[in-house]
Amino acid sequence: MARTVGATIRFDPKASRPKNGIALIYDLEGFSRFFNQPDVQDYVPKFLNHVSGAISTVFYGGESYKEADEEKVTGPLPPPMHEKFLGDGALYIWTPPGTETDFDENFVATLCNRLWNLKTFFAKEVLPLAADDVPVFEVPQRIRFGLARGTIYELTKSGSAEKEYIGFCVNLASRLQHYCPQLGFIASARLGLSKTILDANDYEKVVATKIKGFPKEIVIVDKNEFKRLEPAVRDELFTKI
Repeated sequence: MARTVGATIRFDPKASRPKNGIALIYDLEGFSRFFNQPDVQDYVPKFLNHVSGAISTVFYGGESYKEADEEKVTGPLPPPMHEKFLGDGALYIWTPPGTETDFDENFVATLCNRLWNLKTFFAKEVLPLAADDVPVFEVPQRIRFGLARGTIYELTKSGSAEKEYIGFCVNLASRLQHYCPQLGFIASARLGLSKTILDANDYEKVVATKIKGFPKEIVIVDKNEFKRLEPAVRDELFTKI
């Protein structure tokens, strides 16, 4: 038997006890094409920093990327307890604060609204900020978000305090962010938002019928945006409840 002379990533033998978590994944549409251009080292990091700045506004407050004057200033939300760069996007994870076992519904609704706003105004409000730093035309024009809630488990890398996270909601968030690119923001109904909150924010629940590994998953979409989908796309990917 061959002797092992090294090791790749290894984890402590036991994961944490299950925790209630929310997972967010974003993806920059067309990032591979953007990256496959000359001298990317000179401008890709700057572009990503502009995107991260917009994401930071969603989490930590400041001037939002929205036209309505009364919504220009936003306050901070509970910050994610884990974030990981994924190459053409990122993963963020929240657990309930302190000794709480559940999430405040207002936090979840506000997070949804801010992500939808950023997705909607990305090309108009965020990309112009990057124009002086990016000398090429082919930049990602859209950002997509998938948001889900469920049990997560914490893994500790052997010999390190570094953590990684796995769980149902992480996989689902990944599937949601690219399920229907025309929408750009899809959240799992597992977030637990009440009908009152959904109605007040113009969201509705529909059934996503073709998510790989998640058959007939109930999801939350923007009501008006969903209506504007091409009928063929809507009928192929969704059914009404």
